[in-house]
Amino acid sequence: MAVIRGFAATAVFAGLAVGAAGTAWAETPTMSGDYTETSTSPSGRGVTTDWSVSTCGDGCLWIKAGAGSGQAHLIDGQWVMDTMNSLSCPDSAFVLYAASSHITWDPNTLEGTSEITYNIGACGHPPGYHQTNKISLKKAS
Repeated sequence: MAVIRGFAATAVFAGLAVGAAGTAWAETPTMSGDYTETSTSPSGRGVTTDWSVSTCGDGCLWIKAGAGSGQAHLIDGQWVMDTMNSLSCPDSAFVLYAASSHITWDPNTLEGTSEITYNIGACGHPPGYHQTNKISLKKAS
């Protein structure tokens, strides 16, 4: 994973009632701490990555994963994160920033998908190759 560009929202009405803000926070799912993310390709090849997750505001997670970091946002009830990825190929080749991923997961089951699109030819696939991996997150003990 690589650094992901995020955005910061600015509060227009700084005088919001504390009670209303507290209610919104209580209903918003969040994650915090260390997780293990497993991404499984259609062929069954699995790759695990350690994630360190903290909140960056209501509906926002800051995720440190491998050598990269970025933000996930809660959109339509799903966590969503877009990344640039380096690839580890089955022949042991490593290709820096070869693909982009659109990752979504359910905040309750911690299961989802990673839609991967190759930006350059890598691992025997041409630029534009698309693959959908299943992902699963587990809280580290």
